Amino acid sequence: MDTEFSLKSTTPRASKTELVIGGVKAYIYGLEEAKQQKYSDVAVLYHVHGRTRNYLTSEGFAHEVLDRYRRDGAPKKAGLIAVAFDARNHGERMISVQANDGWGEGNETHAQDLVSMVSGSAQDVELLIDYLPAYLPEFQTFYNIMSGISLGGHTSWRLATSSIATKGKLHGLAIIVGCPNLSAMLLSRLGVDLDALGVSLDQVRTVPYSELSAKLNKSQRTRWPRALSELFAGFDRETDERFPRHIPTYILNGKLDSLVPDKFTQPWVAKRRAEGYENIDYFVQENAGHSCTDQMVENIAQWLARLFSRD
Repeated sequence: MDTEFSLKSTTPRASKTELVIGGVKAYIYGLEEAKQQKYSDVAVLYHVHGRTRNYLTSEGFAHEVLDRYRRDGAPKKAGLIAVAFDARNHGERMISVQANDGWGEGNETHAQDLVSMVSGSAQDVELLIDYLPAYLPEFQTFYNIMSGISLGGHTSWRLATSSIATKGKLHGLAIIVGCPNLSAMLLSRLGVDLDALGVSLDQVRTVPYSELSAKLNKSQRTRWPRALSELFAGFDRETDERFPRHIPTYILNGKLDSLVPDKFTQPWVAKRRAEGYENIDYFVQENAGHSCTDQMVENIAQWLARLFSRD
């Protein structure tokens, strides 16, 4: 199995600038270089880390992608900077260690904690996208790209149907081991027999709670109450019905991922392609599990270079 991405010692480190925006401490990589290159327009790659991690795990990703983007050689219509921050209840923002645990570690509210952190992190990114231009007036146009791993991947899916997207402020998505079908994924993780529900994986969200709860044991019903089930169903419905056709999207999964299996993404991608979506690239790495690999980082850097190449 391919291992998780690790920053090479030979990769140049980009500049690092700290800004506090709306109470969120954001770390901006490559800002000084973009200024020196005298770009009037800038692409901003927002990258959210995985559960139990912190912004520092996004730092290596930022250095590598920025270096590859600069070394691409082709003329670009915008410079590139990267933004990282501690997700809700992570890093300096940690309030409860247990809230970041899964059911297997004894956290009975794992699903509630996960989805609320996803929602909160999505709100943080929206805040940063709205206000960052006011802190960087030297740039005229901002192109916002959302990316993330695992928890950050789920957050990326949420941004796709957010108010930021509908207002035209989201220009790309690079989603790493995230899931558009959280209802099915988490019910499977809970040990529920999805085949017994009588619907395809991408339709699990449509099963009424009265029918679903009849298939759950007492412990599962405690961990998956009606209000939570309806929240997940609503999020998945938005991703299914309102995903934009105009925002370039790159989905990257590991074939051997047992935590967020690709089988919950594949039907979603197949449906979009059948409906004629032309904005979706999809990469499933055969020898990868639940991680962001060197190959994935390289692919994203190349995708960004193509996205902002000067025609």
